[in-house]
Amino acid sequence: MNYKTKSAAAVVLALASSLGAEAGGGQSAAGTVVVIGLSQTKIVIAVDSRGFDDAGKYRDDICKIVRLDDHSVFTAAGNIIHASNGHALWDAQDEARHAFKDAQKAGSSRLLRAAAMEWGERMVASINQALVADPAGSTKMVEDNIFLTGVFAGVQNGAMALYQVEIAFDPATRQAREKFYAERPRPTMHFAALGRNEIVTEVVADKTHFARVEQRNWAVAERSIALRDRDVRWAMRLVQLTAEYHPKKIDVGGPTDALVIIRRGVRWVQRKPACNP
Repeated sequence: MNYKTKSAAAVVLALASSLGAEAGGGQSAAGTVVVIGLSQTKIVIAVDSRGFDDAGKYRDDICKIVRLDDHSVFTAAGNIIHASNGHALWDAQDEARHAFKDAQKAGSSRLLRAAAMEWGERMVASINQALVADPAGSTKMVEDNIFLTGVFAGVQNGAMALYQVEIAFDPATRQAREKFYAERPRPTMHFAALGRNEIVTEVVADKTHFARVEQRNWAVAERSIALRDRDVRWAMRLVQLTAEYHPKKIDVGGPTDALVIIRRGVRWVQRKPACNP
């Protein structure tokens, strides 16, 4: 069971690097587009629901956002679980839950940062063990020397916080290693994406004819949307545009799950019933 993203380009606002994964031994699910908006007062996240099994068949019921508590969430692009011979060698979402609980028990002053750092360490250790236990399956999960990228987002000490941890593969040592990034919120909302991010990047840049048309269309459409939901609805629209126009749009699809995080906490705007509230 290898939950995977077929091509996960990691980009949280200031960063841009392409990553992804191919099949690797069992059922799989993908986080193929994750749109994130970040400002000093708000975080919005919208994701698709498409996943793929190792035969290339897709399913549209994958939960790609994990609510950690009332103010924090985790999401990821890339493989999120690796199983071999009927048991999981590692599970990125479970590791995120464990890391967050450990940070809570430790009374960390910067809870999300501590959880993100521990998650990176745990993932490296687990993936390195998997590279020994299932070397062929493990290496199939790597593209552009990346296994996956995890994002911890929420409220930390009364302010918006977002941390990205990239789990990379070092060809020289044939070991996993983590890269940790802390995003600095700006006064105004900025958007970027994980996964199939090309359409999002183009539209947000607002330089091409396609981008300008979509921006104009949205300027009209948002007038009928409540002010508090405009940012998250724009993130959802960016997911939809990716599903409609991306050259590899087969990788993106299904219902969109979306939420808003402000100082009061997490508010789901749209969520599949099976996903954790």
